[in-house]
Amino acid sequence: MGNRKYCGNKAGFMRAMHKECATAHEAGWQRMVTLATDAAGKSDINEAVLLDELPAVARGSFIADDAIGPALVEGWYQAVKDSLADGILTVDEETRLQDFRDRFALDTQGNPGRIANAQLQQAVLDRLVLDARVTASATHDGNTHRTELAAMLGESQMSSIERRLLLVQAWEAAVESSLKDGVLSLDEEDALDSYLRHFDLSKTDVDVNGAYHKMVKSVVIREAAEGIIPDRLTVTSDVPFNLMKSEQLVWLISGVNYHEVKTRRRRQGTSHGLSIRVAKGLYYRPSAFSNQSVEWEETVHEDTGLLGVTSKHIYFHGPRKRFRVRYDRIVSFEPYRDGIGIMRDAQTAKPQTFQTGDGWFIYDLVTNLAQQS
Repeated sequence: MGNRKYCGNKAGFMRAMHKECATAHEAGWQRMVTLATDAAGKSDINEAVLLDELPAVARGSFIADDAIGPALVEGWYQAVKDSLADGILTVDEETRLQDFRDRFALDTQGNPGRIANAQLQQAVLDRLVLDARVTASATHDGNTHRTELAAMLGESQMSSIERRLLLVQAWEAAVESSLKDGVLSLDEEDALDSYLRHFDLSKTDVDVNGAYHKMVKSVVIREAAEGIIPDRLTVTSDVPFNLMKSEQLVWLISGVNYHEVKTRRRRQGTSHGLSIRVAKGLYYRPSAFSNQSVEWEETVHEDTGLLGVTSKHIYFHGPRKRFRVRYDRIVSFEPYRDGIGIMRDAQTAKPQTFQTGDGWFIYDLVTNLAQQS
């Protein structure tokens, strides 16, 4: 016979442990984990008391002294789970958990320490992302928000590249959130601009996915709707339009497909008559032939080129077609998902369509500018 697993007393055949010993062992382990969990959740850990209690429980529960370290790790893991149960890790919770981990030099290389450490790091990152989004769109106490965010990022373990990426992604998310109601207010615009200046982010940094372009377009629509001629366009090359005196260029869109409605005609003839038998195997068929013109309309792609929107005209410049249309010569605007159609004020006018790729923007822009011309 061998000795029993926990108490060390003699064991009978096929009996490796006393039931009472196993129960005491399990209860002791759970007690040690609970002590560690409770301690990890407190800001005022009494390290000496905890290190006295754990060995005492271990001795009374047939637990080896080398199990104290794993019990601390398991307790810390449970404390991390408890802190994340509500989906938010506060700064105080983060501080307590990190302090407990570092004070007892917990092994975070194996399970469950590795899992808890990864969850903690992700929660910290998620909170920073949320704080950055709030900061980017903060219209009140913006300076305070930005200063606090800068401090938190400085204290984080993120690299400079990771911090910059987080700031950019937060700004992009703030733009999307601000545009949910379709309009970017002046306060929201100021908050977004201040965020860029505070964290030294360029327009190029935040326009990789088109977020800056979206913001500017929303500002342009807001100003046009308020009766202001927008002046937000940055032109980096020569514009092929001969602008009139006092005319202001508002927007440019390249690669625009221009379509016209064309009337097509063709002659169509028909013949009719009866066949008359004049001899066996010989027939005579007098017939009449009529010829008439058939017309139909179709939309034709005429050219692809540059569309310019100014305070007075819509301009188009392509390899084959070049023209401008005054707003007061347009009798109707037709919105499309990916462009806009216009009808000139002329008896023979046909619909003209510009495929810009962003129908709501170009429609809102030209209709608001037309009201001011």
